[in-house]
Amino acid sequence: MNLYRSDEERLTDILMGDAILQLLETGSVSDSALLNKLNDMASCESDPKRQHALQRAIAEVRKSIQTFSRDAIILKDVDNVRHVFRNRDKIRRHTQH
Repeated sequence: MNLYRSDEERLTDILMGDAILQLLETGSVSDSALLNKLNDMASCESDPKRQHALQRAIAEVRKSIQTFSRDAIILKDVDNVRHVFRNRDKIRRHTQH
């Protein structure tokens, strides 16, 4: 069973994993540190496929940060199914039943 829809998606996950492993070696892992590391990797990358995969990884992290800041968390499982968890207390204020 293939967990990825494309080689590009697989490469994106590999490069993001590499960035996270490098951050773990320094002991400092955060959203901003991950974005900085991915941007550093992208600025030094000459291979177009890897460059595009790094840009995808950067976009995924940015989207994750934006989603989290809007009181929701989206998790993507191995089948690329997205699970959305929202803060129900904030949602209820704007809904009427």
